[in-house]
Amino acid sequence: MSKKWRLLALAPAATSMVFPFCVAKALDIDKERLAEQLTAGEINIPFPESFERWPEPVVYTPGGTNTASTADARGHMVDGMKVIYYKTMVWGDVASSFSEFKKNVADTLNDARGWVRAGLRFVEVSQGQDVNVILSDPAHLGITPGCSSELSCTTWANQVIINDVRWREGTEPSRAAGMSTRDYQHMVVNHEVGHWLGHYAHIEGCTAENGFLGGPAPIMLQQSTGLRGCTSFNAWPLDSELWTLR
Repeated sequence: MSKKWRLLALAPAATSMVFPFCVAKALDIDKERLAEQLTAGEINIPFPESFERWPEPVVYTPGGTNTASTADARGHMVDGMKVIYYKTMVWGDVASSFSEFKKNVADTLNDARGWVRAGLRFVEVSQGQDVNVILSDPAHLGITPGCSSELSCTTWANQVIINDVRWREGTEPSRAAGMSTRDYQHMVVNHEVGHWLGHYAHIEGCTAENGFLGGPAPIMLQQSTGLRGCTSFNAWPLDSELWTLR
């Protein structure tokens, strides 16, 4: 078995020891029902009540190289980079500037400190998108299964949903630590897009067991609620997180 992967639970009968390609195969079963969304036309956006929250089957153990980062590699290759097409949207009554949201999301996604280090490039489009990045009022998030009106969320329906209040204010733990609003915005976009890229599970804290002890928070830690043993807030994926199932 690869040292980097183990499966927590894909189904009640799932075993705890599988090879990486089994993970990709299992994920494909669920992705088949999303295939109609990955077309050249407009994606039919379901209402939030019909969303399903991401399962959390995959845990990654840091260390070694990142060469196993494309177990389920899909996408559009341009000049050796995998292009992810995304569309920005608004749900509900938001107070933030949508034009500023669009600009800041684009800046974050293609920042040299971010997921581009995993060989990705993000291009905003008006149709034919792979994923929607949505600025949402808390009420819409509150009726999305598995999501919360207090935080941001990512769903199986290819929706990365950013909470408008958090976008403007951060959270109490981030503010107490002196994290700027712009760094919080970097962090929340990178975190939620990380879920969409395949980092379904949250990293629970910085421990000796998972290799993060004594360092900054990994991007897939739920930093919005606290550091849990990490030394500082961090807005960007760590080297050990630079893998994707997309």
